[in-house]
Amino acid sequence: MNDKFNIVSHEFDQPEIPTQLESRQWDLAIVGNPDSDERSVVARDYAVAHSKNNLLLRYENNTIYVNNELVTRGRLQTLVESAKSVLIEATALACPELLILLKALTTRGIREISFLYLAPLEYRRNLKGNLSEHRDFDLSVNCRYKSVHGFMTDLTDTPVGQAIFFLGFEKSRLGQAFEQEETLREWQKYAVFGVPGYEPGWENDALANNVHHLAANSFEVRYVAAASAASSYKLLNDLRKADKTARPIVICPLGTKPHTIGAALFLIEHNEGQEATLLYDHPNKSTGRSSEVRRWHLYDVTW
Repeated sequence: MNDKFNIVSHEFDQPEIPTQLESRQWDLAIVGNPDSDERSVVARDYAVAHSKNNLLLRYENNTIYVNNELVTRGRLQTLVESAKSVLIEATALACPELLILLKALTTRGIREISFLYLAPLEYRRNLKGNLSEHRDFDLSVNCRYKSVHGFMTDLTDTPVGQAIFFLGFEKSRLGQAFEQEETLREWQKYAVFGVPGYEPGWENDALANNVHHLAANSFEVRYVAAASAASSYKLLNDLRKADKTARPIVICPLGTKPHTIGAALFLIEHNEGQEATLLYDHPNKSTGRSSEVRRWHLYDVTW
């Protein structure tokens, strides 16, 4: 069986708008709040300038806001249905917002969807003057894992299956998952790291910060290029197909945004009947969590 989505990746190793993207246009751009850091502002400005119309999306406490007004999922579908091509500015938008958007777009039959993501020059570390803490990052404030309507289930009532964790720099997020959802210890667990990383050596920070939890909870480790949405999507489909017993799959996207894009596409494809569900902690992003723009990524998705 072929996978539903086809993903074509474009990468531009420069901080300025790539000449190849200067002529791109979409019917609709959907952007997030760019307050977290400067690359989100650059990405938002590009998306707005290269679309006929744009919407500001925010998801908070199981509520959707478009242009700061509360909307239903049905209303969101109405707002996007006239577009033939849509650009999702994924630098600022988080996993729940990507899922909600993809659900609305695919329900309305919109088949040309692009994701824009700008990788940073550097992430903010929390050194506190102590070189022994050089792997600590100040990227977000941890929150509890809670549902996204339509994409999460009660794990205590779910048959034991496969749990796939896409991991990044923040070790506390993985620890919180096992503290809150103890039943996960019984699942077959995979840890997915971004290798190669955006820059040489970045993957070592992610590995070192999560190694304690990996050893304590019997993970199998997989590696997918940090910038590859297509490879993360393929990995999930490969793991699903390899499991002949068709057990449920829980996806926990705590790693790179391209990995989250691939995970969101997989969830959209396999969420019916709770074949695949989401585990997510809704972190509050730290202001100024990264600096400048290092690289542009555009992912064109058709289905």
